[in-house]
Amino acid sequence: MPKGLVLVVDDEAPIRDILSFYLKRAGYQVLTSATGVEALEEMGRSRPDLIISDLRMPEMSGEDFCRQVKGDVATQDIYFIILSAMEGTASRISGLALGADDLIPKPFHAQEVLAKVTSAFRLIGMQNEIKRQNRELTTFQQRVQAEMALAAAFQKGLLPKLPGAANGLRYTHRYLPAAGIGGDIYAVVPLPDGATALMIADVSGHGVPAALISAMVKTSFENQVRLGGGPLEWAQGMNEDLCRATLAEQFATAWLGRLDPATHRLHHVAAGHCAPLRLAGGTLGGLRRSEVLRGRGSMLGIDPQFTYTLQEAEFLPGDRLVLYTDGLVEVEREDRTMLEEAGLRRICAELPAETEAAAEAVLTQTLAFNHPAPFEDDVTLVILDRIV
Repeated sequence: MPKGLVLVVDDEAPIRDILSFYLKRAGYQVLTSATGVEALEEMGRSRPDLIISDLRMPEMSGEDFCRQVKGDVATQDIYFIILSAMEGTASRISGLALGADDLIPKPFHAQEVLAKVTSAFRLIGMQNEIKRQNRELTTFQQRVQAEMALAAAFQKGLLPKLPGAANGLRYTHRYLPAAGIGGDIYAVVPLPDGATALMIADVSGHGVPAALISAMVKTSFENQVRLGGGPLEWAQGMNEDLCRATLAEQFATAWLGRLDPATHRLHHVAAGHCAPLRLAGGTLGGLRRSEVLRGRGSMLGIDPQFTYTLQEAEFLPGDRLVLYTDGLVEVEREDRTMLEEAGLRRICAELPAETEAAAEAVLTQTLAFNHPAPFEDDVTLVILDRIV
């Protein structure tokens, strides 16, 4: 089996014949040309793996031939060896400066040429293997990117459609996954009795694994809501679900709520999650004092025996609820400070009356506070306004 294709270019026929003889005997395929112009024409028909070219030739010099081969994207990777009667370091530097890969002085020994060619083909083989692996890696990366895009679209489909309304609530969100796809999720589920079930969660980690668990969290929440009960039962059921279905190092924080418009009460449970802010009369805009809806409870998915505590708050028509994940407030600036809950409360103290404008104002002011530090964690912000 031929070892590779070599193009020999020299205006002296005896040199072409000698090189051709030894190279063919060593197992290589050989093409010959008397000038650089002929060689370029030959390369239009066959692409050699390696070129051995004289430096001084009529019609087109070896320098010009080398420059043309190495200057063309289609041929620049062909291994190029120059034959030169000029000796010394200056000659070698001059040849390599043209872009040649190696230089053999004239007069040459056939065994030296064969040794150079053998060494060159080892390099060519390694380069071809690297190219093959790079092509495979590129194909793999393209496939992963396509699958990530599909996964991101799927996860986006899990979020409530916007603009949203349910049982007297108007809501919107700002969702910024750190890696195109992330572990934040929220849900707003209208209940047959006129109440509304609410949930926001933040899964540990980033990327596809976190996104898969976030889908599991949303499914578990909706299943628990269908089973009845309230936030306390939902949290306990979701915790058991995640303990059964996830690994020990995987967990989620969550906040669960049930708004009953008939009683104007919001019952809620915290499972290690950021406490939401309630803004009395927030839908009217202007200056408003925020109330932090704190709760006590451990993260979901750690221990099926964890217990949770039910909390209660007033939530009247015109009130506003700000739900968020910790990625919004835990960005470390250059001065090592973070926005944290206190900073978010300052921002929320005066927001526009309109729901979309309020969400945009929170995000814009948060980014301004963090600048130039970017969000590095998944970020979800949800604004829920009670309109009736």
